[in-house]
Amino acid sequence: MFMKSVFVASSRKYYDKIKEIKTKLDDLGIKGHYPYFDYHNESVENNEEIKKKLTLNHFPEIDEIDILYVYAKDGYVGYSVTIEITYAYARGKEIISSEPIKELAVKALVSKVMAPEEFINYASQ
Repeated sequence: MFMKSVFVASSRKYYDKIKEIKTKLDDLGIKGHYPYFDYHNESVENNEEIKKKLTLNHFPEIDEIDILYVYAKDGYVGYSVTIEITYAYARGKEIISSEPIKELAVKALVSKVMAPEEFINYASQ
C-alpha cells in the first residue's frame, strides 16, 4: 500500500483544527508538512523578513509531497495559502480543499473537495 505524502495549508486562525488533522495523519504514519505552529503571533505577521523566510521554507516541503490539502473553512484562504496553492499547482501537485474556495482564480487550481475525515482516508490509501 502506498500512502501519499501531504502538505496541509491553512490560515493561522484554524491551526487548532490543523493540529487535529496532523495527529490523525501522524497516527496513520502519513508523512506530512504543516504550518509552523509556533510562528503565528502578531510580531511574526508584521515582520517582513520572518514572513519571507517562512514562505520560502515551505517551497522545498511542497516539492516533496504528493498532495497539498487546504483547510478552507467557509471557502476562505489568505495570501500565504494562496501562494502555497499556486506553487503546488505549478509543481504539478494534487490540490484538495476542505470546502469550495470562494476566490475563483484559486478555486480553479483545486482538483477535489474533501472534508478532513474523507481526506485523511484518501491520503492513507
